[in-house]
Amino acid sequence: MTSFFSLIDLPIFASTFGVTVRALLAVSLAIGALVILNGSKPARPNRPNVVQVRTNTTPLYSEPSDKQRKASAIGLLGGSLVAGALAAIVVSVVLAYLVTTLTSLLK
Repeated sequence: MTSFFSLIDLPIFASTFGVTVRALLAVSLAIGALVILNGSKPARPNRPNVVQVRTNTTPLYSEPSDKQRKASAIGLLGGSLVAGALAAIVVSVVLAYLVTTLTSLLK
């Protein structure tokens, strides 16, 4: 008895005709699966779609005041300074560890 995988080694499966036949088989199986899945019952009965819409008034956009602009600029500046200082500390600690490790290996 020959297995399916030994049939793939036949020269017909390596030809253009064989590839075409396998592609048509894959397409027909996919279409068959879609037909079977489409024929099944839906998970819930068909109900009309009812969408409730509420309209609320929203405040119009207003430009931020000078005080808000200054506060946000100072906050961003302070945050970037703190983040930069922390990044510099982390990089310097890692580099110091690498240098001490490599110099101790040379001894």
